[in-house]
Amino acid sequence: MTVEEIKNTIRSIFHETAPEIEFEKIQMNRPLRDQVEIDSFDFYRMMVKVNQQTGVFIPDSEIARFSNLQDLMNYLNEHQKS
Repeated sequence: MTVEEIKNTIRSIFHETAPEIEFEKIQMNRPLRDQVEIDSFDFYRMMVKVNQQTGVFIPDSEIARFSNLQDLMNYLNEHQKS
């Protein structure tokens, strides 16, 4: 997946899980929790969907390190199967 495809996948997952969030207004390098109201359960559900749609397994121990969307995108880009 290209970086743009990863971003589009995340956008789609946000729309499915939290349609009230305007994804385009999220700044990729700012902490997500400072920008949107999303609880831990919804965020975890999003990570499960990310795994399902990208094939990149994200261990529970890694999820906490994604304070912003750029961190998540970088992780997916680094760990995707070639």
